[in-house]
Amino acid sequence: MSSSSPRPGQTTLAGWLIIGGSVVLVLTAWQRISTLHTLEVQEELQRVLSEPGLDGLGMSVSTLSEVIRVLCMVAAGAATASAILGFHALRRSTSARLALTLLAPLIAVGGFATAGFFAPMVVAGVVMLWLRPTRDWFAGRPWTPQRPERGGSTPTREERPDPFAPPAPEAPRADPRSPAAPPPYEGVYGAPVPEQPLTGRPAHPPHPPAAGVQPIRPGRLIAACVITWVSSLTVAGAMGLAALLLLADPSLMDQAIADAEGQGVDLQGLGRDELTAATVVISAVFVVWSLAAAGLAILAYRRVEWARIVLIISAAVSGLLMLVMALMAPFLVVLVAAAAVTCALLLRPEVAAYFRR
Repeated sequence: MSSSSPRPGQTTLAGWLIIGGSVVLVLTAWQRISTLHTLEVQEELQRVLSEPGLDGLGMSVSTLSEVIRVLCMVAAGAATASAILGFHALRRSTSARLALTLLAPLIAVGGFATAGFFAPMVVAGVVMLWLRPTRDWFAGRPWTPQRPERGGSTPTREERPDPFAPPAPEAPRADPRSPAAPPPYEGVYGAPVPEQPLTGRPAHPPHPPAAGVQPIRPGRLIAACVITWVSSLTVAGAMGLAALLLLADPSLMDQAIADAEGQGVDLQGLGRDELTAATVVISAVFVVWSLAAAGLAILAYRRVEWARIVLIISAAVSGLLMLVMALMAPFLVVLVAAAAVTCALLLRPEVAAYFRR
């Protein structure tokens, strides 16, 4: 893929639509979640359920609130990933464009719960990444059209210049008053005199790089992988141990239910068996997620580009999730910091250059 082709202006516009819309969508989704318990929102949801067409669904306000909460969390997670992928799409990453395309349906569905136009903005930016001339730029084809000569035919749609393209640099104009320098015809039979280096030694071409030599692995990449391995294995071990203890001693859930009811937490009428099953499933999801992140760190350590991008997305989403959970368990702030440091290290320019070599 040629790297000399400039980035089309349409690509820049699409990338900033994705990044800007994703950032605002995350903020809108969390603001929506934080206001679901207010009286105004509850009355609004009750009014929505009483409208014709929805009154026969038999859905309660609490159920609709939970659906909106889940959709907002899906939108926030997908938008966080798309903001990072939009940055990589501006750097001509085809895998980032593909991942954005896969995330677009989640953003579109989750955007219905945020009651805003930022989700369609992100989807529009993703669509623009597959239109010309952006499609040609990602494929490495020359996308800058040729201007027709004077007196020629009218340019067709394929020949018209890109309105978003940056202005082409003008060639320097020669001064007609300055005489052109004569060629150095001073050798035998008028042949030009070959240029010699100042040292008098014959010029030699530079030595090509030795085959099979791998670039040095950046220290920041190693640090990000070590942080991922430590935090992932810690989370996987803790969640797996908690699930095993809960299955071995069901009375632990009874104690947890009593503590929650003492703090005024509404359990929505769920019993011990339902809560135990939900806790085991959530623990299993965290264990699989943590082991997958550790595997992605191994692939990134071995210089796999797509693994680095997916690991950045995983760290960002898990950091946001841990930030929400830290409101109930403050010690999870350590995992939030680990996820933030991992994203920052993997986004360093020297780390990205290591994968592009």
